[in-house]
Amino acid sequence: MEDELRVWFEAQGLMRYAVSADERGDITEMERAPMVALGPGDDDYYRAPSPVSSGYPGKPLPQMHLDDFNRFMFHWLEAAAHAGDARCANCGRQLSDEVDLPTNDRWDALFLEKELVGWMLVHFDCKRWLAKKLKGVEPFDLTPREAPLYDLSGAALTAAERETHA
Repeated sequence: MEDELRVWFEAQGLMRYAVSADERGDITEMERAPMVALGPGDDDYYRAPSPVSSGYPGKPLPQMHLDDFNRFMFHWLEAAAHAGDARCANCGRQLSDEVDLPTNDRWDALFLEKELVGWMLVHFDCKRWLAKKLKGVEPFDLTPREAPLYDLSGAALTAAERETHA
């Protein structure tokens, strides 16, 4: 993970830490940055992407607030759906980036900020089951992979994103 991104996550209170010791007294300290789930399995978790490496045209990371980063993440998650890389975090069905989806195929991007911090995509109808599925999932039980790179340099910014970018 880029140092700038790690520092930003830490400043936002999004890092999670754990300390453990074995019977010999050896102490292990671990940290987990926010993750993004592109599917329902443990192997579907990725490190949160960087706006810089994605070419995101919005605010620079040091000037971002959490809302700004969430806007970046929504663009990134839409790109994942467009690339065919996104599945529902609950049921595992492929997510589409089509505009006029049938009701049962519509999805939402969620930001979680409890023990597990990160973003995921889920069908509207699957939201109610997600809490049960995630119960007991700890960030230290997961080994996130490097996030796929999506070129967001041409992302169409909303009026709010253009306003904050000035």
